[in-house]
Amino acid sequence: MNLSGYSQKAAFFHCISACSLIFFLSCQKGGSQTAEWVKFKDLKTGVGVWQVTSHDSLSEAFYFYAPSFTADDKYLIFRSTRSGVMEIYRCDLSNGAITRLTDQNVSSACIHPDGESMVYIADWSYYKMNVHTLEKEVIIDFKDKIPEKPVFRPTLTNDGKFTLVYTNGNNKICLYRVNLETKEVLKVFEQQGGRFSHQLINPSDPDIITYTPLPDRQDDMNLPMPERARTRMINVKEGTDKPFLVTPYGFRATHDSWSHSGDKYFFFEKSVPGWIPASIGSVSADGELYTKHFTSDSIKLGHGTVSKNGRWFISDSQDPFKNPLILINLEDGTSKIIAWPDASIKKDLGNVHVHPNFSLSGNYVVYTSDFTKTGTHQVYVVPIKEIIKNWITEER
Repeated sequence: MNLSGYSQKAAFFHCISACSLIFFLSCQKGGSQTAEWVKFKDLKTGVGVWQVTSHDSLSEAFYFYAPSFTADDKYLIFRSTRSGVMEIYRCDLSNGAITRLTDQNVSSACIHPDGESMVYIADWSYYKMNVHTLEKEVIIDFKDKIPEKPVFRPTLTNDGKFTLVYTNGNNKICLYRVNLETKEVLKVFEQQGGRFSHQLINPSDPDIITYTPLPDRQDDMNLPMPERARTRMINVKEGTDKPFLVTPYGFRATHDSWSHSGDKYFFFEKSVPGWIPASIGSVSADGELYTKHFTSDSIKLGHGTVSKNGRWFISDSQDPFKNPLILINLEDGTSKIIAWPDASIKKDLGNVHVHPNFSLSGNYVVYTSDFTKTGTHQVYVVPIKEIIKNWITEER
């Protein structure tokens, strides 16, 4: 059997012809819509996959470290341009019904640590919305607090008290730590010109903030090690800003994120030049313990994150049109390919990246792909509870 991405596509259309779709009402905010999902088995692995969106406009899962499932696994949030502009939607994972949640041209959001709400920014305001009831409130209005409109960051401390926002205007970039209870907005970083990315707060320590300085200088092997830092760490209490994640010469790091406990900082280590061998690694919160958890000599490991309990890691690959979704046991380094998203990963086709992420429970993985309609992003969910259960049983 030909198991190329094109066979996956053919299998999908065969599957969709055999599925009955459930229709609901309307496209208005708060109203249920057509259930678009299609459930099928991955041709190469036999694992069940749910394509939860099928609309001919762009639909995307959020970035790989942005929590997207409610704690009870009832709802998944995602973004889509189906209304003509980018807005946030939820999918009911019990029946596939899709509901529009915002009507303010919102492009980024994440689930709050309470497991029931999502948070996002619209205009100058930071909102919190209960994903179940759709009740929302303004948590903080940034007018008169910062000079430019804030940009949302999907990062919060585990107690839900602190988050980050940044501004980029008048040739200046600034990063702020926000106390969502006291409404204090504290500037922790300011720079004339330039860029930065991946601004994250340590989930268990609000005084620890990491970011990626740009332009990236990791490939210059003639620089002193500290000047090649992928990530810098701000310690608010100590008033310092120091290199944090620095790879050995011959490697570079990308797509980093904190563990839920805040004790480890995960990243992808890639060979320079050539990308592979590629590894999934971590450093301890003090930057001292540098560990490689998994290495592949053939797969261009790209994006992914660690489960809430710290035992599992989900990773995609960045080989265009032929890319697996890999579940890794961090306790022993073993792995299983659970599905083949086969995303195009081509800029001229929409730059679709898989960006997999776990549900809070660890029972599901969400990702983005476009193999059914090249260039059109769709959202997929893989139930992994039974996969993990069987895996653990086999180990015994």
